[in-house]
Amino acid sequence: MITFLIVAGLLVAGALLLVLPPLLGRGRHVASPAAADAAQAETALAVLREQLADLEAERAAGTVDEASYARSREELERRALDEGQSMAPVARAGVSRGWALAVGLGVPVLAVLGYLAVGTPDALDPQKVAGRQTFTTEQIKGMVGTLTARLEKEPDNVEGWAMLARSWLVLENYPEAAKAYARLAELIPDNPDVFADWADVVAAQSGSVMGEADEIAARALAIDPDHPKALALTGTAAYQRGDYAGAAARWERILARVPPGSDIERQLLDSVNDARGKGGLPLLAAAPAKQMPPPVAMQRGSATAGDNGGLKIAGRLEVAPALSAQVAPDDAVFVFVRGGAGGPPVAALRFKGSDLPLDFSFDGVQRMNGNAPLPAQLAVAVRVSKSGQPMASPGDLEGRVDGLAPDASGVVLKVERVRQ
Repeated sequence: MITFLIVAGLLVAGALLLVLPPLLGRGRHVASPAAADAAQAETALAVLREQLADLEAERAAGTVDEASYARSREELERRALDEGQSMAPVARAGVSRGWALAVGLGVPVLAVLGYLAVGTPDALDPQKVAGRQTFTTEQIKGMVGTLTARLEKEPDNVEGWAMLARSWLVLENYPEAAKAYARLAELIPDNPDVFADWADVVAAQSGSVMGEADEIAARALAIDPDHPKALALTGTAAYQRGDYAGAAARWERILARVPPGSDIERQLLDSVNDARGKGGLPLLAAAPAKQMPPPVAMQRGSATAGDNGGLKIAGRLEVAPALSAQVAPDDAVFVFVRGGAGGPPVAALRFKGSDLPLDFSFDGVQRMNGNAPLPAQLAVAVRVSKSGQPMASPGDLEGRVDGLAPDASGVVLKVERVRQ
């Protein structure tokens, strides 16, 4: 706001510097001879006559159209009239000092009053404009109307249909957004992004991914079998149908493409294990029992103790008495193995708050970093997640033990502090 006021004040001062000196008689003699002014005006009129002659010549040659000719001639005639009026005797500057005083005081006052009347004074307060949307809903509707009218004249405008679809999506008008995406799919039938976005809108409209949304997402996969959004949507549709194995298979294809150790990987792993568990498939990294038996993957014969590269850390997970009341039965409990220097998890287990205390073991649990060599020193950490997600949040309960060998046993891991 300070900057705006300074700039506005400078602009007003600059305007006054241009206006006041002539009114006060500065910059010229107190009594300006009428003859000098007349000579100057006569010279200006001569120049204007030459310009008018040039304009007539251009019109005759056809280098200027009638509309431009009319505008230019009108301007020349106006300027000639102004110069003719200036040939009248000039009054002495002294009689203009009253006007100078009025202008000097009136211009700033009128500028302030004018801004208060037609401007936006609230825009000078950062607190009042903080978080304000760039466009209002009415403005977006106006732009949508203009764009719709344009597309009636340009039905093959791909960029226009894409903008219209996104605009309807912002307005949460899903039926119109779906129509725009349908038209866009006709124009660019080989673009999987269009079909995936179309399926997403249809799912939002119907409240379910099953049915039409699933069919549209399948068309995206026919173009790109590894399209992440289409895999996510078809996986969700499979999950809603009760096809948990199909859901896990699609989500695992996304899991293979995300950065190891990232938040999205941990979220996907959680969803995959949920589907695998409901479908009777071995979990990728989970152990559901208090007295933890050999991992589910080993029970089903899909892994051996050596498959995880020698990771066999085992021990007892407990809760410090001071925090036991803060662990709810439905809280998600994650146990991670990480390198001693930090970084993404090497392997993870998931339990419920009602399972604690319990014995845990990473013997046979599938590793999250593939076949990469294990560090000589590892750390095992626990997190009781209040959000249900592996990512840390304030209020989570945590504990950690460092300096462990990959085959350490008898580890006592305690939930002993609250994350701030």
